[in-house]
Amino acid sequence: MHGTLDIRRNSNLGSSIEQYQVRYEDLRGDSFVGSMEKKELHDLLYEKLAMNMSDVELDRAYDHVVRDGHVRLPEIEMREEELAGAGLKFLAPEG
Repeated sequence: MHGTLDIRRNSNLGSSIEQYQVRYEDLRGDSFVGSMEKKELHDLLYEKLAMNMSDVELDRAYDHVVRDGHVRLPEIEMREEELAGAGLKFLAPEG
């Protein structure tokens, strides 16, 4: 599947726990989504998903989402089994 990985911080103001919403959407509109804490997000990006990115690019994306609360990574190739195996849930396209 070829698509976009979108990650947003979902934490409430004043919360001591950082929550992130992760969404991968392919070109057909199929999505995989999940909500996780900061450490889980790090594990997802660095250990669970085999993204075709250099360590420098991955570090830059992770630092950006932690600092600014949002990162969007277009043109990412992922397998459905890998996304589901990483704990993201499948959502069919709306409509």
